[in-house]
Amino acid sequence: MKTLFRVHLVPTKRALGLMGHSMMLVSSMLFALTAAQAAVMRTPVSEGVGMALEVSHPVPAHVELTRFLLQGVDDPEQLRGNRVAILAADGVDGFELDIPWRFLVERGATVDVIIPRPSGTLQVAGSGAAIGPKTRIAVINPSGEERDSSFDRFLDQVQAHDYDAVYLPGNRASGGEPAQPPSLAFLREAERAGKPIFAISNSPLLLLEAGLLDRKQATGNPATLSKLSASNVAVIDAPVVQDGNIHTSRDAFDVPAMMDVLVATLLARSAK
Repeated sequence: MKTLFRVHLVPTKRALGLMGHSMMLVSSMLFALTAAQAAVMRTPVSEGVGMALEVSHPVPAHVELTRFLLQGVDDPEQLRGNRVAILAADGVDGFELDIPWRFLVERGATVDVIIPRPSGTLQVAGSGAAIGPKTRIAVINPSGEERDSSFDRFLDQVQAHDYDAVYLPGNRASGGEPAQPPSLAFLREAERAGKPIFAISNSPLLLLEAGLLDRKQATGNPATLSKLSASNVAVIDAPVVQDGNIHTSRDAFDVPAMMDVLVATLLARSAK
């Protein structure tokens, strides 16, 4: 049986302040995304036992995303008391990292960007070289611009049961995000604890590597769909596909739908 959500996004106004970056940066990121998939109509058709999200009146994807970015915050306390972990790594997609982070924080959630702890980073000190701790994460924007950003915790400093949900942004590094053992262990821990997990773009491949998509339904970007279809995963082309506690989305244009489902999931669990 197919279960469908109907989502109606109502545009309102808000200033776009993206982690201290200017409106120009957000606009350039949106332009890069739009150039890649301008006027794409999201009209998902899916069958099966999974849960798909359907938009009642499909609009061009870039219009829907712009509307999402410009919406206001009706209740800044809506997600107060909820903790969300964003599992990232060097090469993380800047849009898929920053926009959900901002969206959740503005609504009162506590959001930690967590990464695997590397052995160390090479830093020049005086006349020689020294191994120093990692303090920043490499980010790649949709425009191809590279920058760095702060993170909050290493994976060995947190436990999955301390969070109410886990979100995985996509990764733009060559070859995608490597499946590091600490990341896979954290995801398995989250699944065992019954935590909802949200993965977008190519990050469902981490779930596949962790063994969390075995005989499940999922989606992802085109390259990810190809790899998923070569396994025992049933692929669905839809903005959000839910199978149990696993939620997957295709790309940045599906961020509005994924965030709506993430918020609804947190609120439903809080009400229990």
